[in-house]
Amino acid sequence: MAKMVLYCWLPILFCQIWELHTLSLTALSKQSSIFYQGMQEDMVLEQVDQLTSVDSVKLIVHGFLGSRSHNSIMPLRNAYMAQGFENIMIADWSPAANLDYASSRRAVATVAMVLAKELEQFLSRHNVSHEAVHIIGHSLGAHIAGRIGNYFNGSLGRVTGLDPALPLFTPRSGDGLLPNAARFVDVIHTDYPLFGDLTPRGTVDFYANFGHAPQPGCEEVDLLVASKLILEAYSCSHNRAVLFYAESIGMPKNFPAIGCGWRAIKSKSSCSKGMSVSVANMNDDHVVYMGEQVTHSATSFYYLETNAEPPFGQGITAKFV
Repeated sequence: MAKMVLYCWLPILFCQIWELHTLSLTALSKQSSIFYQGMQEDMVLEQVDQLTSVDSVKLIVHGFLGSRSHNSIMPLRNAYMAQGFENIMIADWSPAANLDYASSRRAVATVAMVLAKELEQFLSRHNVSHEAVHIIGHSLGAHIAGRIGNYFNGSLGRVTGLDPALPLFTPRSGDGLLPNAARFVDVIHTDYPLFGDLTPRGTVDFYANFGHAPQPGCEEVDLLVASKLILEAYSCSHNRAVLFYAESIGMPKNFPAIGCGWRAIKSKSSCSKGMSVSVANMNDDHVVYMGEQVTHSATSFYYLETNAEPPFGQGITAKFV
């Protein structure tokens, strides 16, 4: 009889614990906020009185175990600031991002909703058009960026996914990054099958070195990280997408890519044959440049090779740079 009573109470106890965990996760997710990058200090959006320009807004979203000052996204912020871009903002969802991975992954939709509403108020207050907004997200932040785009019904100008997170996501995940997140969605893949997804998720998807780990220069580092599994959630290859994109901000033609079929991408075949020769003999009508200045008419899948150390892009060796 005692065992039967225990069995009856176990499901109730489990549900109560789960509900408390969910409430706690929701509360942490609602602590997410967006910070405007001023010359002297960061400001919450409510402190921004006026904008010198409303032509462009950049919002950067970090991933798992990150924060607005995390080294996984600071290269993006620094590159934009160095090139004189205005209206740079960084989302900080660190209260929900610094939990166990499964919990942080569950927080994606709620975090995105909180950030989207804050962004919406900012845009309305300063009369910024949706088309002027570009959101750049890394890892779990790529999926959050996509969900923010969905909140605006795909009306934002651009969403960029930097190696969208793979664990606990499927191609059909409703809160994952999808091509309809914005008017234009570009994705860079670098870390499959560790933390990065190989699934096409954009208007155009770039597969650097077939999008697989290890990326050139990451061979030894990634082997160490793989042994830590999801507890560490960082790999050299996973962060390469950020470094590639940051480099492209100051060197817009440094990552020439060639079109390649999905079947060839998945099998890691044929795309790389004669890559250097093909790129060197192509012109801007045939080459698509990965990164900040990618042409918005680009669609489908592209392959490119990179160097093991900075500069990562190989465009400097091509005659049309």
